Amino acid sequence: MKHTTRKQFQKHGKDIYYHESQRGWAIVIMPDKIRVDTYDKEPHLHFGLKGIHIPIKFNELEIVGLIIILHLNKYGKINKKRLKEILI
Repeated sequence: MKHTTRKQFQKHGKDIYYHESQRGWAIVIMPDKIRVDTYDKEPHLHFGLKGIHIPIKFNELEIVGLIIILHLNKYGKINKKRLKEILI
């Protein structure tokens, strides 16, 4: 049996989903359709659920999650350009 962890919560009107399994981890922000994950490659960012893989410099779910939460707390919304600058 595979071990998986799933969590969901809301912050500033955004649904944030965490998923962690033996294969990797993912954070999805809806309705903005932003995903950060480690499936299939090194950690990367997607704008749009099937978008281009943009490599990021952070490997750990907790660090990326904290960056996203702090970003939402600071701006009250997702600023894609600034989030991308922080993560890459």
